[in-house]
Amino acid sequence: MDQRSDVERIREYKELLDEGMITREEFEAKKKKILEEDDNAGRSQYNAGGGEAVSNKLSPKVTNVLSYITWVGFLIAYFAGDRERCMFHLNQGLVLNLFSLLSMVPLIGWIARIGCIVLMILGIVNASSDVEKPLPLIGEIKLL
Repeated sequence: MDQRSDVERIREYKELLDEGMITREEFEAKKKKILEEDDNAGRSQYNAGGGEAVSNKLSPKVTNVLSYITWVGFLIAYFAGDRERCMFHLNQGLVLNLFSLLSMVPLIGWIARIGCIVLMILGIVNASSDVEKPLPLIGEIKLL
């Protein structure tokens, strides 16, 4: 669908709303669906050879999970992932990775390593379940 037809479709639903034929909630739901269709079409480009859609970003779930898996995973998630939709888990992953630097401190390093592993597992479980639940102890810190 081209952009003009999306605008026309939204106008048609707005007219129905103004005439009292649909509710505000129905209008908002229809508008959201039209805009999401347009957003999905803009995110994908077609492969000339096979015709299948190729996304230019990692999916939100993959981005969320990767953000917790070491610095390499965080950097891949940050630069190749869907930053707009995944900012919560990216922030949590950054804080966790910074906290993991404590594992280099003598004496408390082994405790920090164990804590990081537990927090990483909790973060991955939350990310794969699409839950935005802050990590214990460090989850309230906002850096991004």
